[in-house]
Amino acid sequence: MKFGDGVLMKMRFLLRPVIGTALLLSIPLVMTLVDRDKAPGSGWHWGPLDFAVMGALLLAAGTLYEFVSTRMRAPAHRAVLGLFIAGLVLAIWVELAVGGISQLVGWATA
Repeated sequence: MKFGDGVLMKMRFLLRPVIGTALLLSIPLVMTLVDRDKAPGSGWHWGPLDFAVMGALLLAAGTLYEFVSTRMRAPAHRAVLGLFIAGLVLAIWVELAVGGISQLVGWATA
């Protein structure tokens, strides 16, 4: 065993979440750059805080999936876990973007 093998394994554990987060955040980055001349309210206008929050959310979700899925043997269980985490990320994103979950709960309880 060489010195640094533990660090390499930890980095490998985070490699897919980091790459996935970067790829997913490149979409709003490109769209923000393309739509920067449009009026506010039309197009994509993400600020630095938007990227930071979504980056943290996506990285946490990817890391959680990597951590939990390595302990599951059945591919069906991994798929269910992935769908659950994706649904959770989507719900948080909708809530942060437009308050959609709060509006749905308010409508259902009214």
